[in-house]
Amino acid sequence: MLKNIIVNSCILFVIGTVLFSCVPNRKIVYLQHPEDPDIGEVMESDSFIRSYQLHNKPYELQPEDIISLRIASLTPAEFDFVKKYEEQLGQIRKLNQYNQGIENGGGQNMRMQGLGSNGGQENSGLAPIMLDRQQTGFTIDRQGNLELPEIGVVKLEGLSIREAEELIKEKLKDYFETPMIRIQLLSFHFTILGEVNNEGRYTSFDSETSVIDAISLAENLTDFADRSRLKVVRFDGSEAKVYYINTLREDVLAQEGYYLQPNDLIIVPPLRARQTRNYILPATSTIVGVAASTLSLILIILNQTN
Repeated sequence: MLKNIIVNSCILFVIGTVLFSCVPNRKIVYLQHPEDPDIGEVMESDSFIRSYQLHNKPYELQPEDIISLRIASLTPAEFDFVKKYEEQLGQIRKLNQYNQGIENGGGQNMRMQGLGSNGGQENSGLAPIMLDRQQTGFTIDRQGNLELPEIGVVKLEGLSIREAEELIKEKLKDYFETPMIRIQLLSFHFTILGEVNNEGRYTSFDSETSVIDAISLAENLTDFADRSRLKVVRFDGSEAKVYYINTLREDVLAQEGYYLQPNDLIIVPPLRARQTRNYILPATSTIVGVAASTLSLILIILNQTN
């Protein structure tokens, strides 16, 4: 009788622990909605279901932002004084404190949007176009101005990327034939830590980078990540704002913290199942093994006594 009670208790305890350590699909699938069909249910293709108002206000350039400025024009390249000026006087991006690629051991990871783990090349770490962007760039001064040869000082603080492109395009029309201007923000960094497959500090060249984009750059969350409680910490001068993001819910698309700002910090907490799987379950297995061995020893002694 005693043997059966102990054995059954151990079995029930192990089964309960294993079930508690499992992660159901509803805690893994992104952007869920209560009205969504169940898995396996066929839904009509291209059907419009619902919409959300996005909080993706265009990023406004700030003092000490680093930008790249490229000009496409019918004017011969040798007369592109802006490019020559950038190559000679452009600021080296302040990224030397980070390792530029996975193959470098130790330290933090700095990865570029759109690149694989080796930056698009087998051994170089970064593709040539990314190296070009990385090494040069104009820094907007503390007054929010950018000084360019020939055209002088241009006030860029408070302008969106598109507005800055149009402003510089107008000022370059007297020097270039049908100029087309392309500005990209080079100082858009964010950090993601916790239950992700690759923690680190990342750089995006898209000023409308979302939390889902950040997760993709970090090679997705782990199976034990709590996708309902991502924390986004946003630094605004002397103030730090904290947003909680539930990526399991579809309406996260309408949350203010869904679109990132430069220097945002994303923290991904673990589910309780992680602790169960990594710590409780191994300890339970050890306890059950010891209990089974002890029970066997007791039964052997009792049999010999009888």
